[in-house]
Amino acid sequence: MPLTLIRTAALLALLAGPPGSAEGGATARPLARTGLRYRILLKLKGEPMQEASFLLLPTPPTTSVNKVKKRRLGGWRLEAERERGTPYAQAPLLARAERLLFFSGPSPQTFPESYALRFQGRACPVWKVAVPAGVKAFAYLVEIAPKELVLCDLSARFDRGDVESVELHLEAVNLPGRPAPPENGTSLLTTLKRWADGEAEPVEPPASEEDGPAAAETVGR
Repeated sequence: MPLTLIRTAALLALLAGPPGSAEGGATARPLARTGLRYRILLKLKGEPMQEASFLLLPTPPTTSVNKVKKRRLGGWRLEAERERGTPYAQAPLLARAERLLFFSGPSPQTFPESYALRFQGRACPVWKVAVPAGVKAFAYLVEIAPKELVLCDLSARFDRGDVESVELHLEAVNLPGRPAPPENGTSLLTTLKRWADGEAEPVEPPASEEDGPAAAETVGR
C-alpha cells in the first residue's frame, strides 16, 4: 500500500473518534478558549512514556509606527493543562514542544496532499512536510485558514542519544478569524535540519533561540 494511503488511514484512525463518527477530534474535549490543543508524548530509553496536553495561544503582532500597511507576525504562548498528563513533566515537555511546532504559511518544504481532516466541523486540507534524508520521522500539517498551516501530526524515533521517540498530535482547533503567524512559526523545520545534521534530541531541551522562550504556564480544566 502506498505510504500516503497508510498515513491517511493512520491519521483518520487517530482523529476520527469512535466508529461511526465523521467529526475529526471527536474524542477530544471541546476547546472553549481561542487556540490549538496539542498532546505531546516523549519516550526516554528505559523509562515510561511521559505526556502532556497543552494549548497554543497566538499572541497579537507588535505595534509599530511604520505607516506601511503590511501583515505583521505575531507570537505564541504555550499553556499546560495541569490535570492531563505526567505529573511534574509539563514544563520540560512544553519546552520540547516549542521546538517541534509549525504555524506559518507554505514553504518549499511543505506540499499539499489530496485529502482533508475535520476539526470541530471544519474541513482542513492536509499538507506534508518534506523530512530530510536519514531522519526517522514524518510530519503533517493542516490548513486552518487560507495559506495558514499548523502542525497536525509529528512522530520521530532516534537511534542516538537517550530519547527513544517523540510525538506531537493536534487534538482541537478554535481559531476564529485569521491570526497572525508567529515569528518563530517554522521551528519544526529548524529542528528537522538539526536532526539531519546528526544532532541528537536532548533529554533537556535548551530554551528557544528565537525571540526567547515561549511562556509556559499551567492551567486547570
